[in-house]
Amino acid sequence: MKFLTTYLQPGEEIRYRARIHFFLFLQPSILLAIGFMCYFDAIRITHYLGVTLLFLGLVSLVQRVFVKVGSIYAVTNRRVIIKTGIISRRTVELVLAKCEGIQVTQDILGRIFGYGSIVVTTGGATNCYYYVANPFRFKREINIQIS
Repeated sequence: MKFLTTYLQPGEEIRYRARIHFFLFLQPSILLAIGFMCYFDAIRITHYLGVTLLFLGLVSLVQRVFVKVGSIYAVTNRRVIIKTGIISRRTVELVLAKCEGIQVTQDILGRIFGYGSIVVTTGGATNCYYYVANPFRFKREINIQIS
């Protein structure tokens, strides 16, 4: 949040801040659970499989924690600010007047659990952001600020 408040221009206010959905952690959780089950099995081959799955699950979990911690999706009264990354940072600023299209895609799990992907297009640039909680609210807030 400190990044966002120091990044604002004078007179700019945050209208909405989207969050990354907890469903981002489903895949590493499944890998870790299967890894634990295989690791503690009596058969030696599944023991090695368990170690491998635990390693992959842990690496995936750490990577996704960095995604969660390092991502900011915000709508202000002047622009949309999207920042991703901790070590190498990528910041996209979309001036509200230049937003051409906002597309929300949700699969069946996204509709059930309330997350989706947002595709924002401006000019020739297309940016896609995954596992956004309440993506239609994010889209609505952008449209409210445009009008």
